[in-house]
Amino acid sequence: MEKKISVMIVDDERFVIEELSTLINWEACGYTIVATAFNGKQALRKYTELHPQVILTDIRMPFMDGIEMIREIRKQDREVNIVLLTAYEDFSYAKAAISLGITEYVMKSEITGQSLTELLANIRLGLLREGEKERIVTDYLLEQFFCQDQESENADLDEFLRQMHNVILIGQDLPLSISGEPLPEEIYVSKERVAQTLRTCDYHGWRLDAITSLPGGQIVLAVNSDTQVYADHTEELEKLAQSVLKTLGEDNESSFSAFYLNHRISLYDLKRYCSENRDRLDIRYFEGSGKVYKLEYPVLTKMETIRELHGSQKAGDAFLISGRENLKRWFDAVYKEVARTYSKEMLINLSRDFYFELRVAYQKIPCFMETGELGIWDNWSYWTDAQKIGQWFADKFDFVTKRFICSSDDQYSKCIVDVIQYIYENYGNPDLSVNDIAEYVHLSAGYLSGAFKKEVGCTIKSYITDVRIQAAKKMFAHGAAKVHEVGEAVGYHSSQYFSQAFYKKTGILPGEYMKKV
Repeated sequence: MEKKISVMIVDDERFVIEELSTLINWEACGYTIVATAFNGKQALRKYTELHPQVILTDIRMPFMDGIEMIREIRKQDREVNIVLLTAYEDFSYAKAAISLGITEYVMKSEITGQSLTELLANIRLGLLREGEKERIVTDYLLEQFFCQDQESENADLDEFLRQMHNVILIGQDLPLSISGEPLPEEIYVSKERVAQTLRTCDYHGWRLDAITSLPGGQIVLAVNSDTQVYADHTEELEKLAQSVLKTLGEDNESSFSAFYLNHRISLYDLKRYCSENRDRLDIRYFEGSGKVYKLEYPVLTKMETIRELHGSQKAGDAFLISGRENLKRWFDAVYKEVARTYSKEMLINLSRDFYFELRVAYQKIPCFMETGELGIWDNWSYWTDAQKIGQWFADKFDFVTKRFICSSDDQYSKCIVDVIQYIYENYGNPDLSVNDIAEYVHLSAGYLSGAFKKEVGCTIKSYITDVRIQAAKKMFAHGAAKVHEVGEAVGYHSSQYFSQAFYKKTGILPGEYMKKV
């Protein structure tokens, strides 16, 4: 929501104020009337309180005339826009006021809705241009300040940096790079785009003082409320952070987390706080992304973390566990233990061990078995949450163990290997059945089904479905664009049946999967 330009109208004749207030739609023009006054003395008091950006004022008024009022206001502010409303006989006064730096003077008798609208449009354009220049300079200086050495000070911004603010830190929920590969460029939302969105947010009564960025990509929102007692605004500040996250998510189709401090703080102290407590922002990887977190201040010491896991876990241990549910439970326990440390470094190191063990295992899968890629970026939101990372590894290790590939030579029996090879060679046949496979290996269907379930851990039909869905994913990844063609190619009579099977196995419809790859 665009912030309206504030206006005060000053005239000793009530009907003039009434006429100007109703002559145009001020809100539609980008303005809001914040005050009216009937003489210069009253106007000066209201200006000191409200600081309107534009003043429309008469010249001849009781107690203090317009010229004297302008002179006093100029002592406080050389930039405020002042429009002088003059009668014909006041023209000599108008000339005197020019030396005080008025923006414009207009004849009361010549004011129309159109002329007033045009005048306000020109003033607004000038304010926007000046505001943009000032904002760009301030943004640059603030960013330079946060990038400098910890103890450095900035003379150009010193007064602003020492002011107290309520602070919200905003950060995009980027996945952890477990594989060592760079993150896909399309994942990133630029800080310029984030800042642009933040400038258009509705701040619900809070005043936006500054937007800048920290090293590492966090965006700082410095806001203030008219009431200085922060304790009264904790709930409102959290609501503001929630609102900001919602707007960011809608505008950028990405997840963000927000962190707000429980006390007002200067930007000098904020810089120190962020430098000494950077790992506090890592809590989102363990407690969940896309949330609002409250940070305590002052706590200018690093968060205590447990640096060693009790009972060290090795990636190879996952291959010693049989059964999908057992795998899920094992990985869930491992990642809960990591989450207890709140250490992103430990989370990355452990996950990297699991990932490289998986890569080795994938390379050992026989060539006749299509495996597709590890697909680390198929759903990158998994890599922003410790428990989801554990789920991903459980699924992948289960996929590998179903294909019996471990580092040892302890594989399935030759009969089962023949069955698996036959499935991979014929999964595109929609009429492939257990009877066909049993006939191929010269066994009864009942005996083969029992033996396969015992060795592989799932039924033959379920295994065929896994192979078909994996093949479909590979086709989608290589550019296949029609769901019914892919369904037919991997062995389904109808696209509806294919879609149902795909959703049951993956939790997502084929059309949605195509958009992601």
